[in-house]
Amino acid sequence: MIDYEKMVDGNGKAMVAGSSGKFAGMGGMINILHRLGLRLLALGHHTPFMYVAPPHNYKNSRQAKLSVYELGEDIRAGKLPSHIGPLTFVFTGSGNVSQGAQEIFRELPHVFVHPWKLQDALKQYDHRTIVATVVTREHYLVPKNGGEFNARQFEEHPESYRSVFAEKIAPYASVIINGIYWAPSNPRLLTNNDAVSLLKIKSRPDKYSGSPELPHRLLAICDISADLEGSLEFMKKCTTIEHPFALYDVASDKTTIGVMGDGLLLCSIDNIPAQLPREATEYFGNLLSPWIPEMVNGDARKSIDEETCYSKVVKGAIICSNGKLTKDFEYIQELRQCIQTKVVDQTTNCSVN
Repeated sequence: MIDYEKMVDGNGKAMVAGSSGKFAGMGGMINILHRLGLRLLALGHHTPFMYVAPPHNYKNSRQAKLSVYELGEDIRAGKLPSHIGPLTFVFTGSGNVSQGAQEIFRELPHVFVHPWKLQDALKQYDHRTIVATVVTREHYLVPKNGGEFNARQFEEHPESYRSVFAEKIAPYASVIINGIYWAPSNPRLLTNNDAVSLLKIKSRPDKYSGSPELPHRLLAICDISADLEGSLEFMKKCTTIEHPFALYDVASDKTTIGVMGDGLLLCSIDNIPAQLPREATEYFGNLLSPWIPEMVNGDARKSIDEETCYSKVVKGAIICSNGKLTKDFEYIQELRQCIQTKVVDQTTNCSVN
């Protein structure tokens, strides 16, 4: 049994599984452009976003890009309602997920600005240009005691940092594409209270007039990271390919499938690469195939410590050998015991720490 995500080189770079991030980003971006059209229509606005299909409707990403390019031509020609003003897309993270999403996004008429310049960009550009920014850790994480972001300090003491994303960046975002890595000890990108505050901010600057007015500036979030109650505290349930979107109502703290009604449009599909199946599979297979001979040539009768045919890349990813978990995966047994204990607790009403 091999964990493909643990197949890494000496620098920790994923050799196989990291490939899925690119297609997750591309699929997520196509998804949000498609459903943004339906959401805006439900709010009373007919826009060119209507003509972008879900990602699984396209043969490959090239065909999808052509569709997004056509959308971009319509936006450039002024077919997006002028009173909406410039839409803003915020990409969080700089890894494969974010880069894949940006690859699709760049087919639109756009300009990238520094995260702190979003507010100014709303005054500088109009409905014919999509404003975008890329947000990484140093942009939204600050020490609680003051000072600037320090990567080493943060990795050693993440609890000493707080997020200013909700204060300085999110108020000017129309769509957030979330692709950051998050750990339980890290500050959240957005909390439940942040969501309440953001959905009170109106859509457009005063210089735009028209109707109907959008209920709030933040229209949609595509959480490609899909960490439940993670960097986005209110993301409590993944959506699916069959039902990819839901509306989050902050008043009731509940989500409902669809685009009609009050709330924030959410997408959080945990198997997004499956929406570009042929391309994602071929790409993954091409990365995996060089390692297959090494995997199948191992002798299962030997202890993993005695086996000499494995490289460090494969050996470090082997989950079990000779009926036992390998050293790096012994934590799985601890998790199993924890889960079993919780199940017993639920049936006996005992208190478990």
